[in-house]
Amino acid sequence: MLKHSDLFHIPYYQKAAFTGSLGGMRFYIEKAGEKDAPVLRVWIFPGPFCFAKTDDSQKESVTFDFTEEGLAQAADFLNSQYETRIDYWDKHRRLIP
Repeated sequence: MLKHSDLFHIPYYQKAAFTGSLGGMRFYIEKAGEKDAPVLRVWIFPGPFCFAKTDDSQKESVTFDFTEEGLAQAADFLNSQYETRIDYWDKHRRLIP
């Protein structure tokens, strides 16, 4: 399971996106929204491929405040999605050689 401390702090997302995985669940975290009202967008999608190579129909996204609290909520969201759909994600983990 992810801890808030497993994700980079907010200043990192000012310049770059972050990718990771929990079992067969992949995730992509980026800064999005307007310049004066940024949000943290979190994408989840099944493995085994990276974000760019996964069909958009398999991706889901949610947004959070662009704050450390929003980042903690993002970690909770990722853990929740993994736990509630573990069979689905495990199926995709088995596809990885």
